[in-house]
Amino acid sequence: MAQRRCFATLHPGYGYLSENPDFASSVRHAGLIFVGPPSEAMSTLGDKRSSKDYLRQKAPEVPLIPGFTGTSLEIEDLKKAAVNIGFPVMLKASAGGGGKGMRVVHEVSQLQSELRRAQSEAQRSFGSRDCILEKFIENSKHIEIQVVGDQYGHVVSFLERDCSIQRRNQKVIEETPCLFLDQETRRHMSDTAVRIVKLIGYEGAGTVEFVFDTATKKFYFLEVNTRLQVEHPITEEVVGVDLVALQLFVAAGGRLSELPELSHIVQTGHAIECRLCAEDPRRDFLPSHDKILLWKPASPERVPGSVVRYETAICSGTSVSIYFDSMICKIVVWAPTRSQAISRLAKELAGTACIGVRTNQLFLQSCLLHPAFQDFGYKTSFIPDNITRLLQSPYSPDLPGYITLVPALFLRSVQQLQTGKLSVRRPFQAVRRRFHNQKFDAFHNSCEIISLRDSNSPAGEIVRNDACLIKPASTDAEHEWSVYLYPLVRGSKKPSMNQTGSSAQDLAATYSHTSRALRTGEAWLGPSFKATHVDVRPVYQHETVPSTTGASSAAMSMTLSLDGQRMCAYLAVSDDGDGRQSLSLNETIKVLCHLPQLGEWKEFRRDSLLSFYTSLRKEALSNSDQESGVKAPMPCKVLSIAKALGEDVSAGECVMVIESMKMEINIIVGVSGKFQTKWKIGEAVDEGAVLCLVE
Repeated sequence: MAQRRCFATLHPGYGYLSENPDFASSVRHAGLIFVGPPSEAMSTLGDKRSSKDYLRQKAPEVPLIPGFTGTSLEIEDLKKAAVNIGFPVMLKASAGGGGKGMRVVHEVSQLQSELRRAQSEAQRSFGSRDCILEKFIENSKHIEIQVVGDQYGHVVSFLERDCSIQRRNQKVIEETPCLFLDQETRRHMSDTAVRIVKLIGYEGAGTVEFVFDTATKKFYFLEVNTRLQVEHPITEEVVGVDLVALQLFVAAGGRLSELPELSHIVQTGHAIECRLCAEDPRRDFLPSHDKILLWKPASPERVPGSVVRYETAICSGTSVSIYFDSMICKIVVWAPTRSQAISRLAKELAGTACIGVRTNQLFLQSCLLHPAFQDFGYKTSFIPDNITRLLQSPYSPDLPGYITLVPALFLRSVQQLQTGKLSVRRPFQAVRRRFHNQKFDAFHNSCEIISLRDSNSPAGEIVRNDACLIKPASTDAEHEWSVYLYPLVRGSKKPSMNQTGSSAQDLAATYSHTSRALRTGEAWLGPSFKATHVDVRPVYQHETVPSTTGASSAAMSMTLSLDGQRMCAYLAVSDDGDGRQSLSLNETIKVLCHLPQLGEWKEFRRDSLLSFYTSLRKEALSNSDQESGVKAPMPCKVLSIAKALGEDVSAGECVMVIESMKMEINIIVGVSGKFQTKWKIGEAVDEGAVLCLVE
C-alpha cells in the first residue's frame, strides 16, 4: 500500500508490529524508510532472552534479575531452577510485552499449569512459545527510561516514567517524574539505559525498563521495548519535546547533537496518564464490547496549550470490537505539582461521558484518590493489595436520593418537546403500543417506574426502584415540576419460583397493593423534590431531539436545578435489541445516564407499573433455570477444558478457559455437580451461548 501511494516513509505506530524485525526488514528492502531501530537491534534487544544473554557478554556491569539462564523449557528443568532461585518466580514470554504471557508462580505445584498458560498466550500474541524464568521481586516498582538514538551513535535520555500501577501485569496508570527516586539513582538508571542501547547502535525511540526493589533501593534490567510506547505523552509533557517529531527527524538522518534543546533535559511539572479500557474491574477486569452511544470528554480536545490530552480514535457510535486490546483512550494531564495533576485527572475522568460500554473509568478514579497512591512509594502490588476498596466508589458508598429522578425528568422533558413539535394528530395516538386493556387515567400519564440496574451483573439485577410521580409545579411552568418518590424494590436478589410460596402470586398481590397506594395518594408521603430550569438538548449540534416514534435517538445533555442545587447529566437511550430506539412513555425504555458526581454511567429502565411487575414475574419464572449454567460473556474461543464430561466439580472451580480481546478468561462455576459441555477446544462461541452446565 505504501508503494502504491508513493510514500517514502512508514511509521509503524506503537503496536507489536512496530517491534517486529521481519516487518522492519521487509519495509527497508522495499526501498522505504522505516521509522524505528535496525532489525538487528530489535532481534537482540527486543527479545528478553537474547537481550539478557547479550548484556551478560557485552555489559556484565548491568544488573540483571536472578533467573534461569538455560534454554530448556522441560518442566523438570524449570522446577529445579525455580527451587534454586526461590519462590515466588515469574514466567515471562520472551517476545513481546504488554503483560501478555506472564504468570507469577508461588509454589512448585503451580509451575506446570502456569507454564502451559504462559506459553499459550505467548504463542497467540507473539508467535513464539519461548518463555524465561526469573525471580519475582515482590516489593518493587516498574520504572522505565525513555531514550532516542540517531544514526551517528548519539543517544539522549528523556528520563524516567513510573509505571507501577498495573493489573494483569499490564500498565493502567503511568506518571513522571518518579518522586520516589533520588537524583543519584535517577542519573544511574538513565546512564545505564543509554549504555545498553549504545552497545548495539540503537536508532529511533525506545524504552529501557527496570524493576526497582523498594526495600534494597537496587534496580535490575527488565527489557527493552524497541518502539514508541503507549505512555510516551507524559514524557513529552514534562520535558517539552515531541517524541514523534524526533522519531521522524532521526529517521530522515538528523543529528541529535544539532538540537541544542536536547543538551540538558529537565523535567518541569508533573504528568499522569490513565488508560481508559473497555473492561469490568468488578468481574476480574473481564473485557467488554459494545457500542459507545456517547463519547464526550470533560475538556475540549485538541486545544493548543491545554494541560489535558485525549488520545483516542473513538467517537459516539464507535463499536468496541473483541478482536483488539481493550484500551480505547489515553487521558493525559500535566500540572505544576503531583497533587494538582492527580486532582485534575480525577476530575477529567469523572466528567468524561463514555456511555454504552462498561469501562474501568470509576476504578481509575478510585486508584488516583486512594490514600496509598498519595504516597509515591506505592509498588506494583498496589491494585491487588487494595482491590476491595478500589472496587468501591471513591466518592460516596450511598447513591443520592434523587438518582432515579434524573432519567424520569429526562424522559418527561423529551415527551414535552416532542408533543410541542407534533403538528399532525394520528388516530388513536393516545393508545400505547402493546395495549393491555387497562383503563386510561391521569395516574398512568404522570407516574414513571424507574429501576436502577446493576449493569455489571449478567442479568442486570435491580439495585433500586422508585415510582416517580411527576406533576407540573404550576399551570404556566413549562420546565418546572414537582416530583414525588415511592420506593418499590430494594436489593439485588431476584425473585425465584423455587422460593417458599408462589412468587407469581406474591407479585400480583404486591402490584395490586402498590397500584392502590399510588392511586389514592397514600404513597406520596415520601421524599419530594422541586425540579426547575430543566433543559434537555443534543450533545452535538448535528443531532436532533430523540423521537417518540421509534426512530434512532441521539445522545442528550440535561441541566436542571433540583431543590436549588444545579446539576448536569449526559443521557443516551439504548435500543431494544433490534436496532430500534424508542422514547415512547408507553414502553419499557432503557436509559444510560452519566452523572459527573458519580464518576460513571448508570443503567436505568423506565416502565409503567403494570409492565414493571410483569417483567418481575417473567424473571421469577426463568431465574431457577439460570444458576446451573455459565454463559459466554462475549464472543470467544475455547482454549482449554479442565474437566471431563460427567466429572464432579465444586462451586468456585475453574472448568474452562476461553479467549476474547487477546485475553484469557477463566470460567468459574457457581454450584457443585456434574460437569457438562457441548463445546470442544478451538471452537468459537457466540455471546450468550451456554458454555457449560453443572447438573
